[in-house]
Amino acid sequence: MKQKTIKHYLALITAGMALFLSIFGLLFQNIYTARINHITQYELMGQDIVTAILSLIFILIVLCKDYQQIKIKIAWLGCILYLFYIYAYFSFGGISSVFYLLYIGISGLTVFLFFFVLFEIITKNQFPGRAENYPGKSMSAFLFLSILLITGIEIQELVSKTIILQEEINPFYVFYVLDLAIIFPMIVIAAVMNWMKTDWGTLLSGVALFKIVTILPAVIFNDIFHRIYTGVFLDLTFDIIALVITLTASVFLILYMKTIKD
Repeated sequence: MKQKTIKHYLALITAGMALFLSIFGLLFQNIYTARINHITQYELMGQDIVTAILSLIFILIVLCKDYQQIKIKIAWLGCILYLFYIYAYFSFGGISSVFYLLYIGISGLTVFLFFFVLFEIITKNQFPGRAENYPGKSMSAFLFLSILLITGIEIQELVSKTIILQEEINPFYVFYVLDLAIIFPMIVIAAVMNWMKTDWGTLLSGVALFKIVTILPAVIFNDIFHRIYTGVFLDLTFDIIALVITLTASVFLILYMKTIKD
């Protein structure tokens, strides 16, 4: 890291807190006992493992990689978006612990960090360029179709809960709000703009791929730990869908990083 800025310090503080919280949660699961969210401790173990790995990677990126490169800034945005999603879910979803104030802190810091990095890209007009072999249309098709599939699954369950059965919504379902109100629209907009070959589309497509590659493994690990400790999967079909989408997104992310340029 050639020059330390306030963004670097905030990113290190945020990723450091997330690394601490995730490792502490793995070692001392009883901190999650007092909660009204019915997600199991085994699922929380899966999320904490992925968060620990992602936080460590983010710290290494902040410390060792050249922030001025657009590829690194996109990686920052992807890591920040993951941490926002997880700790916003903890903050709004009734997962309380002795560290609840830190959940709120990470949620807030990641929002500001995301817009700080994005604003710098805008002011410096540092949108990524495209090489001739940039897989724009195929990437956009993948983003749109994968989000359409998951959106259909989530809306189906919410319609069943709220309209057909008219049941109350448990704080467990906060992630549906994050998905359907924020994340999924962003990815669809990125897919459309990327198809149209706009600068914003190129930028946001990379962030969207990072989001998919990081968050779906948490879902898979959640169910793996649930299977290990209870003997049953929560939703093996969705795990398979998530795995296929994650692997495909990983391939597109590699191609994306190879075919964008400063």
